[in-house]
Amino acid sequence: MANISYRFEEFIGLSYENFLSQISLEHHDAHVSLSSLQTVAWKKEFDDLQVVLKGRTGRVLFEYSIPNLSKTIDVVLLTQNKVFVLEYKAGARSYEGPDIRQVNGYALRLKYFHSQSNDRWVIPILVATDACIMDFQESFSEEDTVFSPIRCNSLNLSEALDYINSLIPGESDVEWEDQWEEGIFKASPTIIDAARNVWKQNNVRGFKVGESSRNTRQIAEEFIINTVVEETKKRDGKSICFVTGVPGAGKTLVGLNISVRLQDVGASLISGNGPLVAVLTQALKNDLKKYSKQLVKPKNDVSVETIIRGAYGYKKEIFDRRLDYEVGVGTVRLKENAEKSEQHVMIFDEAQRAWNKEKLIDPGRSGRKEWQEDAFPFSEPGLLLWDLNQRDWAVCVCLVGGGQEINTGESGICEWLRSIKENPDFNDWHIYISDQLTDPVYDSKSGDGETLLSYKNYFFSCNRLTVDPSLHLTACQRSNRTERVSAYVQALLNCEADAAKEIYDAFKKRYQIWLTRDLDKAKEKVRERQSTILDRVYNGEIEESEIRIGMLMSSRAARLRPLGYRIIKVTEYLDKVHHWFLDSSEHVDSSNYLELAMNEFFVQGLELDFSVVMWDADFRYDSCKNEWTYFKFNGREWKEVACDPAHDVERFYMMNAYRVLLTRARAGMVIYVPNGSKRNQGESFVDPTRDANYYDNTYLYLKSTGLSEL
Repeated sequence: MANISYRFEEFIGLSYENFLSQISLEHHDAHVSLSSLQTVAWKKEFDDLQVVLKGRTGRVLFEYSIPNLSKTIDVVLLTQNKVFVLEYKAGARSYEGPDIRQVNGYALRLKYFHSQSNDRWVIPILVATDACIMDFQESFSEEDTVFSPIRCNSLNLSEALDYINSLIPGESDVEWEDQWEEGIFKASPTIIDAARNVWKQNNVRGFKVGESSRNTRQIAEEFIINTVVEETKKRDGKSICFVTGVPGAGKTLVGLNISVRLQDVGASLISGNGPLVAVLTQALKNDLKKYSKQLVKPKNDVSVETIIRGAYGYKKEIFDRRLDYEVGVGTVRLKENAEKSEQHVMIFDEAQRAWNKEKLIDPGRSGRKEWQEDAFPFSEPGLLLWDLNQRDWAVCVCLVGGGQEINTGESGICEWLRSIKENPDFNDWHIYISDQLTDPVYDSKSGDGETLLSYKNYFFSCNRLTVDPSLHLTACQRSNRTERVSAYVQALLNCEADAAKEIYDAFKKRYQIWLTRDLDKAKEKVRERQSTILDRVYNGEIEESEIRIGMLMSSRAARLRPLGYRIIKVTEYLDKVHHWFLDSSEHVDSSNYLELAMNEFFVQGLELDFSVVMWDADFRYDSCKNEWTYFKFNGREWKEVACDPAHDVERFYMMNAYRVLLTRARAGMVIYVPNGSKRNQGESFVDPTRDANYYDNTYLYLKSTGLSEL
């Protein structure tokens, strides 16, 4: 969406009909009708500002979008060398806390990330149109040049502007006002220094360095920065590299470190994993607060936004600011006078989970519909690569987990390579891969039937491929006591009980997995392990600062509800998930409280120290066939997911869900398999949805892999 911008005098002479026509054309695509609430809000803004801006000089912008945010700023006023950020709440009769935080967040993002606002005063104003008149509070910092939010209504908005201008006199700067839209979103030097300093002292949960002094994670980082990035810069070219690794090897940490170290050239870690973004962002914010006395102090709640960004906000930035798409034709081009971007390095976490084209144009509950027609030419990888291709040089780093696709529409690694191969504009892209990328655990067929090996051979024949073992992480850092948990899980899921037992026997003294049918015993065990290690911390024997325990279940585990654990949707708990991972044991939403169980969508990419994995009837072992069977619950009964090509992908996702759950614990886990519902003496009801037969074979199979029973 292009920004709607006017000089004050131009806006004063505008009719509401013309204004509405322009803003609705830019703000909504042709397929979406305007809501009555939206038009009411615009009418209120228009009427108020027609009065307030009369006799003043400056520029006004409506629906201004900020990278990494799905929402837009209602109004930006540029006048007397200052930036006023207005959040309108039409019809509101009170000043609500979330609204105050919202407008304050907008102001801080402009101050610390918008190049034309870094050295100007930024003033957030919440306009609750029908609220009572509040006294303006003089609250600002000469060092930060950012006001605390001003609260006003429609009647005293003009008075609020006059109040600020009396405190901070300034002259109109027409050149700056007219060029403000061309500002680049990039962290200010203060932010970069703070991020780097925090990262040196970081306490982000789950990203502790493993036992090896120079591990494969560090080697991969140096290769990407010193070889891939430097060589690409020298030739003013484009490159994509794929970092593979065993579960828990630190792929996300590689991305975070690269993002911090390459802030000077513009780098961000992009993730479509909402819970991961939420938890890491909050963890870094907590660290900023913790170390604020040692740091050049920026605003805590925005300084990490440049390090890790949500994929949805990043894609929205592309659609709103740079990509011009001609509906019905299927062609794309860079928008006229598009905002320049200095981000040259994009790190995409869990790249195998990027969306295919069908998911991108019709994401359903996963986000707004971008272009609802088959002519749109890009999948998510194609869109992101197109955007990077507009730079003079660019590097895309794909972090790849094997067997980690867990949802519909996830395209696999082949889609990235297919996008480069089939787009003639990408003919100069160079590909860097590890020697493990074509391993079956990473491979999947693309829509045209090609495999990773066929793509490897193609790019090798074009002299556009570099294979280097530095890009594969072999050391598992999730469990600092063993590197073989993932191998055990793989054998277990392959129904290779003897192999799984042999693997487990080799590491069980360092990493123990318990098996039980008693949920109370499972909880008691992880609490005991937590307490034992904390005692060692207090006695100075080890340096672990926090031990995290928690309950895990699959997103299809529908019949754990009688035990007190229901399926939680990501959309329901996204803004609270950081409590689960980061808060102390006193918070009832903390994982340590053992009251809330998270599923694979919340914990992928993150981890605990000890976990309880609750195994429901959605994933059962068939002892007669020596294979796993898959079931979905329809509210009345379990229905088996058929074993045929039409359901292969669905079954693949369900297996990967348990793969994710079984590889989240760093130090040990308990697997709990319910007894199910049996007719005991004196009982008259047996729950048919929790029949004991659904669980018994699974328990016996897990026991055969050598696990200790509680």
